[in-house]
Amino acid sequence: MDQTATVSTLEKIVSEFDLVFRNKGMVSPSMSPDTVLDGSLGLESLDFAEVVLRLEQVFGVDPFGQDTIPEVRTLSDLCSLYGPVP
Repeated sequence: MDQTATVSTLEKIVSEFDLVFRNKGMVSPSMSPDTVLDGSLGLESLDFAEVVLRLEQVFGVDPFGQDTIPEVRTLSDLCSLYGPVP
């Protein structure tokens, strides 16, 4: 996988998380590919749903709309669902 494309995907996803944090009046934590996406971030399930909807708009795909829902534990797992972006 192209490293530049991977960074671009990561940056776009982190940017959407940042917007959700700001909308909640929270400071966005530092996020890396190893960041675990769970309640320890301070987000609730509806906040994660908002992130997924935002990502669908950004990338034009909904990897969660498939018959088999992918397992996502870390930010890296989430990035892999959207693949490289030119």
